[in-house]
Parts: sequence; structure tokens; C-alpha cells
Amino acid sequence: MQKALELAKSIGKDLQKNWSEELDEFNLTSIFSPVYNSVELIHDKNTIVCYIVHAYNPDSFWLDLKKDRTDNKIKILNSLGADVSRDLYQNVMNGKHESVNISIFSFLEELKDWRWRSIFDLLEYASRMSRFAAVETEEEKKFQKVNKEGESVEYTKEVDIEVITKVNKEKGNLIQQSIKARENADLLLEQIRKEFVATDNAVQQDFNFSFTGTSKKKDVLSWRDFIKDRNLKKYATQ
Repeated sequence: MQKALELAKSIGKDLQKNWSEELDEFNLTSIFSPVYNSVELIHDKNTIVCYIVHAYNPDSFWLDLKKDRTDNKIKILNSLGADVSRDLYQNVMNGKHESVNISIFSFLEELKDWRWRSIFDLLEYASRMSRFAAVETEEEKKFQKVNKEGESVEYTKEVDIEVITKVNKEKGNLIQQSIKARENADLLLEQIRKEFVATDNAVQQDFNFSFTGTSKKKDVLSWRDFIKDRNLKKYATQ
């Protein structure tokens, strides 16, 4: 998101300023409101907002895939004059600051474009067509019947060859539609994976799920679900 990067660069030059007007102008207020509504000082709030943008935006030049993720984070905070030894920034980097996590997930949602929904819709369509093609029609069904000797015998209902031909043709069309939809979904998925490789890497390392992979899900993992799941795993290992 280029507008977020531009604003982050401006905020980074004056971390004591109230940037609410500019945030409204770029439609970013709701995304970062959890941070700005936190108990931190304005200097730290602005620093954290800049950090989020630079740490997850696919166009951020701070996301060096050849470097360690933690090193990238430290460099971002150092560039903003933050003391990374403070508990605040240690918690931010380690995903332990709830307000920051909320804004991170909101920012990630804002990064998504129409392709995420299209991929999901195409895969859902492909799945429906595949299921329809797999369902047995009345003409194809076999049935069990007990003969005079008390034995269970399988019978096949006799049907007109034209009916069978029509049914198979329709099923073939459904299968082809399913294949085409999946191919189109794969093309879009390949596109976003290439464009968001840096964000994918960041999210995978920080939160252990694929950012572009959320295009395949209807109910994307929310920040609340993520925090709850992570805490349960943490307590289970203690």
C-alpha cells in the first residue's frame, strides 16, 4: 500500500506530531486506532505505526528476505530512533502487544485486493461443480434386492442409452467448468504470491500462517482467534 508507506515516511520525520488529520485523509484511522488508543506516549505510538507499515508492506525496502526477520525488525525500529531494549518494543517485535497485533491484522486486511475474494469464489465454484459431477443420478443408481433364495443381489436399473449419454455429457461439462475455475484461481494465487512474497514471509515467521493463503478461506483467522489459539498452545506446553 503505497499511501501507507508515504505517510509512514512523513510520520517518521516528526514522531511528536498528531497525525490524525493525515490518517483520515489516507483512510487509515480505523486501522491504527488500536495503537493510538493505547496507553503509550504519542512518540511511541507514531513509532509503532511506522514500524507496522515498514514491517509488513510488500513494497517496504526494509524487508530483506536474505536477512533474519528479527534483524529486519530491529533495523526498522533503530531507523525510527526506538530503544529496542525496552519492554514495549520487545513486546511489539514478539507479538505480545495486543493493540499492536490488532492493528497489524487490520493492516494486512487492508493490503488485500479483489483477487483474494475472487480466488475464494473460484475455488468454491470449482468445488460445487465437482460435487455435482460426482453425485449419482437416479439413472445410474444400483439397488439391492433379496431373491427367492434369501440372497441379497445387486441390480442395475435399465435406462435408455440416450439418457445415459445426456447425463455423462452434463457431468463432463461440470468437470471441465471445475477444472477451468481451479486454473483461474491458481493463476490469481500465483500473481499475489509473487507480489506479496515479502509480506508472506513476514506473516509466516511472525504468526505462522500464510498471508496469501487466506484467499482460500471464507473465515480468515482473526486477531482474536489467533491470540486465543496461541495462548492455548503456550499454556499447554507449560
